[in-house]
Amino acid sequence: MSEHHNELSEQLGQCEDQFNAVKIKIEQQKTEPQKNELMKQIDKWEIESIEKIRQIANEIRHELSLCIIKFASNLDLKLKQLTEQIIQCRKNDDFIDTDVQFFNEELECLKDTLSNPSDIKLEQDSTTFIKKIRLTRKGKSYI
Repeated sequence: MSEHHNELSEQLGQCEDQFNAVKIKIEQQKTEPQKNELMKQIDKWEIESIEKIRQIANEIRHELSLCIIKFASNLDLKLKQLTEQIIQCRKNDDFIDTDVQFFNEELECLKDTLSNPSDIKLEQDSTTFIKKIRLTRKGKSYI
């Protein structure tokens, strides 16, 4: 009987050790919730989402840069053509009020187009490309 009791006592001691180990883990959860595996999953989701945003932003920036260069080149060509016309008018001393008015209107149009390009716009897509995460709990009790 005492041998059996000794075995039970040893088993109870092992059980107490496991209880203490669980108690330590519970205390760690309470004092350092950021080390929880679910927190790590949230961190991973955040990093991946930010990377997706950066990637798309860089792609759009590159595309926009190409558009701006083409846009500015077209405006530059138009400005050169108008400048050449002004030079010819002055060189030939052949201009009247309507010519000056025309050049002023064209200049205003160029400045307006430069400030507000009508063919380049940014749009936001209403569909989401980043998966939203949420916390769900089964029942109200954790036991």
